[in-house]
Amino acid sequence: MDIGAPLKDLGVVNVKDLIARLTTLTEEDWTGNTMRQDILASEAHSATDNIVMKTEWHPSASNSNLQHFEDLVYVWAKSKGHDPEKFLPIAREDTDFWPIYTMPEWLKFKDVLEPVIQQAIAPLRTPRGVISRLALVRLKGGGQIAPHVDGHAMATRAHRIHVSLSSTPTVEYKIDGRKFTMEMGHAYDFNNRVRHSVRNKGRNARINLFVDYYPDRGLIINNPLNVSHPVHVTPTPRIQ
Repeated sequence: MDIGAPLKDLGVVNVKDLIARLTTLTEEDWTGNTMRQDILASEAHSATDNIVMKTEWHPSASNSNLQHFEDLVYVWAKSKGHDPEKFLPIAREDTDFWPIYTMPEWLKFKDVLEPVIQQAIAPLRTPRGVISRLALVRLKGGGQIAPHVDGHAMATRAHRIHVSLSSTPTVEYKIDGRKFTMEMGHAYDFNNRVRHSVRNKGRNARINLFVDYYPDRGLIINNPLNVSHPVHVTPTPRIQ
């Protein structure tokens, strides 16, 4: 979302328990699921390792010609030699724009993430707001994300919040031509609708929590004539 400024500090968030959980993660936890790099994000984000817990999706976001996110995940998993059941979404929330899918990884982090999310979105909270994307994102030492503008449709509507989970003062964010750093334990409203890049000039990995917050899920009207279902699996259960 274009927030009218490159970056806004939303304040301090208690990330102690979440950081403790991160120390237990293995390299396989970070690199074993490349779904975001392969089918969800732009090429600019290929430099990062991701643990995706929520994502919005619509057929227009993919050139696969698949009409259901479940089928997209199924086909991707099969192409990688994975068991699709381990990667399929576990819940779906509808909005007036795109549906939002909760991924299996959410269950592994829910207990430590929910308090962090509630603190991070507190300055922006609205009665009908919803989390549209949620991911832990790691940029290794020496890595960089090339200059880009987030072009997916929800980027125009949702706040992109970064919660900094690592003390990496050598990580430089360049947003709309200006340079910034982030402090560990702070949440930031990040303007991803202007040109931005990230460069990790240090040796230690930068780890951030991404929280996309859609302020108003709108009026949801389901078309009773739409009886289409995924081809390969059963539809994801809907939650209100």
